[in-house]
Amino acid sequence: MRIAVALMALTFAGSLPAAELTALAAVKLIPQERAARLARIEARDGTPEADRWYLLVQDPNDENGVHEFVVANGEIVSSRPISQFAEKLQPQDVIGVAAIKIDSDQLAKLARQYAQASNATISRISYELKKEGADAAPVWKVVCFDDTDKRVGELVVTAGKGNVISHDGFAPLPRAGTPKKPAKFAVYAEPEVAKADPSAPPPAEEYPETEQRRRREVDDRGHPVGDTMKNVGRSIRKFLPF
Repeated sequence: MRIAVALMALTFAGSLPAAELTALAAVKLIPQERAARLARIEARDGTPEADRWYLLVQDPNDENGVHEFVVANGEIVSSRPISQFAEKLQPQDVIGVAAIKIDSDQLAKLARQYAQASNATISRISYELKKEGADAAPVWKVVCFDDTDKRVGELVVTAGKGNVISHDGFAPLPRAGTPKKPAKFAVYAEPEVAKADPSAPPPAEEYPETEQRRRREVDDRGHPVGDTMKNVGRSIRKFLPF
């Protein structure tokens, strides 16, 4: 009974699709002393991971210094002193696996984010890792294509810290947590005019002539002034010295 169960388990496991290998997972399959002299990684048609990883190491025992490992289906399928990606490798080209902190799955996620920010769709990714000089930092170049094989965009990312050096063809990513700028409105200064006291009477010139005449015909208390009082007032004013 146990044997039958074990055979069923093996049959089921063999029917599962092979797990896609990332770039660093592929590097782990080659000898450690060779991985320490890793100088270049190449892959084409990743969806997002590639079916084949080409791992180039610098070989001090070879005239051209080139040795290439091809990893596919979770195993090394080729080991040869020649490569289509480099004719010659020198000691200054060595990166070493310890210097690579950013793996291909992280690059694929980053590429999807840039594609989304650009309203673009990517179907395939090509990967390339190398140094451009003896003192240069190793960088990943990630080229993205759509389902018509049209180039959508390219990212250049440092292999150590994952800094994006360039994003050719892609719009920049929006900064996380950046507040939206409030809408701008025109601001006008209020005129500096003294506010009138609502309880104070308006100036005389604002009254019609009839109203001004009515105001002259009442005393300070608002009582009507008779004709006799008007005449007395006129007589008094004749004898005043001013």
